[in-house]
Amino acid sequence: MGDLRVGLIGTGFIAKQKHLPAWRKLGKIAQIVALCDPNVAQAEELARVNGIPNVYKDFQRMLETERLDAVDICSPPRTHADLAVHSLKAGAHTLIEKPMAINTGECDRIVAAARETGRKICVAHSDLFYPSFLKAREMVKAGTIGEFRGMRIFLSTPVDYITSKPDHWAHKLPGGVIGETGPHVIYMTLAFINPIRGVRIEARKQLAQFPWSPYEDYRLDLIGDETSCSVALTYATNRWAVQLDLWGSEGHMKFDLETQTLLIHGRSDLKPITLGLSAVKEASQMLGGAIDTSLSYVTGKFQNTHERLIREFVNSIRNGSPTPVPPEEGREAVRVMDLLVSQLPSSAT
Repeated sequence: MGDLRVGLIGTGFIAKQKHLPAWRKLGKIAQIVALCDPNVAQAEELARVNGIPNVYKDFQRMLETERLDAVDICSPPRTHADLAVHSLKAGAHTLIEKPMAINTGECDRIVAAARETGRKICVAHSDLFYPSFLKAREMVKAGTIGEFRGMRIFLSTPVDYITSKPDHWAHKLPGGVIGETGPHVIYMTLAFINPIRGVRIEARKQLAQFPWSPYEDYRLDLIGDETSCSVALTYATNRWAVQLDLWGSEGHMKFDLETQTLLIHGRSDLKPITLGLSAVKEASQMLGGAIDTSLSYVTGKFQNTHERLIREFVNSIRNGSPTPVPPEEGREAVRVMDLLVSQLPSSAT
C-alpha cells in the first residue's frame, strides 16, 4: 500500500496538540490532506500553520471530495458514531478518540459498519502506550510481583482544563466531566482486570462557583471476578497527576505516567535491615528512571503515546494486522462507563 491520505475531523485541543503532531512524525507514510470542523476559521488557521491543503466545514463533503484512506475523529463524543459510520462507508479506516461513543448501542453501530465495509477501527486509548504502562503490563504478565491481586489509580485534572469553562462540551456528557477522562481509568483497569463485573461510584460537588459542573470529585470501585481497582478522580485542584499502584502476592509496583518512573518493592518483613534495603532499592529505581526519561527527552528519542498509537494504527492498515486498540476494547470501556453513570442521580446525566 502506498502513502495514506488522511482526513482529520475536529481541530480543537486534542487534534492540535496530540493527533496532528503524531501524524506529522510519520512523514510521507501517511499525510493529513484535509481538515474538517464547523469552526472553519479555526480549521483554516491550523491548516495554514501545518501546510494542509484542504479545509471543510461539512464532513460529508470532505468524504465525497477527497479519496481518503483513513479518517481521524477528534470531535466531541456525541458526534463519534455518525462520523465513524459515514467514514467507514466511504471506505476509510477510522481512528476514534476516546470514548468510542456515548453508549454501547452507538458502538455496535460502528462495529456493524466496519464489518459491512471491511474497514478497520482503532480507538485512541492512548494511556496504554506510555512506556511505564507497557513495561508494567509485561512485568505483571511475567509474574514479577507474583499473582496479581489488585490495583489503585489516582488522576488529577486541573480546574482550568475543563471545570472552570462553562461552555466545555464535557459538562454535557453523562455524569459530567468524568465522561471525558473517566474512560482513561477504565481502559487502564481493563488492561489488568477483565472483565469488570460490577461498579460502585460516589461523586461530590466541591466547587460551588462552577454551577455548570455536576461534580468535581469521584470515587470508583471497578470489580472483577477475583480482583478490583479503586479509583480517585479529582477535578478540583490546580495540578496534573496520573499515578497507579499494582500489587501481587510477592510485591508492589508503583508508577507515574507523567514522569515515567516505575518502582517495585516487596517487603517480606518490617525488620530495620529489610526497610533500609528497600529504601535504597527504591531510590536507585527512582534515580535510574528519572535519568532515562530525561535523556529520552533531551535526545529527542521520547515517543509520546499518540505517536506510538497512530504509528501502530498505520502499520495495521499497511500490513493487514489488527489495530492496536480494537473496537471491542472501546466498546467494553463504554459499557463500564454506562454502568458507572447509571448509579449517579439522574439530574446529573
